[in-house]
Amino acid sequence: MHLSLSRLRYLYEVAQCGSMRAASEKMNVAPSSVSRQIATLEDELGVAVLERGRGTAKLTEAGEIVVRYYRDDLTRKETLSSYLNDIRGLRRGTVTIAMGEGYVSDLLSASMQAFMKKYPEIQLDIRVSGTNQVLSMVEEDEAHIGMVFDCPPLPKISVQKSYNQPLKAVVSSAHKLAQKDHITLAELSACNCALPLKNFRIREIIDQAALKEKAILSPTVTSNSLLILKNMAMSANGATILPDIAILGELKAGQLVSIPFVGSSLSNTSAEIVTRLGRVLPVAARECLKYLQSYFNNELA
Repeated sequence: MHLSLSRLRYLYEVAQCGSMRAASEKMNVAPSSVSRQIATLEDELGVAVLERGRGTAKLTEAGEIVVRYYRDDLTRKETLSSYLNDIRGLRRGTVTIAMGEGYVSDLLSASMQAFMKKYPEIQLDIRVSGTNQVLSMVEEDEAHIGMVFDCPPLPKISVQKSYNQPLKAVVSSAHKLAQKDHITLAELSACNCALPLKNFRIREIIDQAALKEKAILSPTVTSNSLLILKNMAMSANGATILPDIAILGELKAGQLVSIPFVGSSLSNTSAEIVTRLGRVLPVAARECLKYLQSYFNNELA
């Protein structure tokens, strides 16, 4: 049996539109052309596919089987196209990741290096910004993946993974407070404290905790630079407040010590990897997300 898929489309459109005239308008051909194609299809199949003498098109039993076959064929082609696009997508393309500066660490570098080694043709576009800007880029599809600290609940943001990351007092290993198991905000206020600027998410959380605990924090230095905050913490009487994820390298090297706060809301914070709710990520971005989660799971979970 000779079966023309192009003629099957005419029958499919008639079934979808309800009449030959409506199908012809949709396909931008003459009604006589539609009628002729379906008549030829019936000759090829040896059976009628449409009931004659009706105002609206009605498929015969054979017609329903043929249309179902055509729909299945479209689905298979769509699936094949998706698979091929996935394969091509993993060979090239760009994955954009927006993150807070606290994520820029040896851990991130290790996950990126592993990903680039497996997929050398994929470019990674890393944008470092504040939490609000990162979330805005994710919401507007300017970034495939966002990495933020203590993400507020937002209707357009989907948290893919959350890691408990308490905010802690950070001092040098030689600091007089370095041997303490726990610390209060009041104790930290006696140090030369460096804090992020007030528009940073971490600073918002610190100020809320200080207000709740009636502690007065008068930072000696404020900065939007994580490097400056860490350098201040390494000084003789310096200190800052950061999550461990921001100082992993310095903790492992023994340069800095992190001390949990006593019974504070600073202990309930977290680090999140987020995407836009409902967005279907390109396959390269999905694979990159897996790498990030895998490396962060091993280190932070």
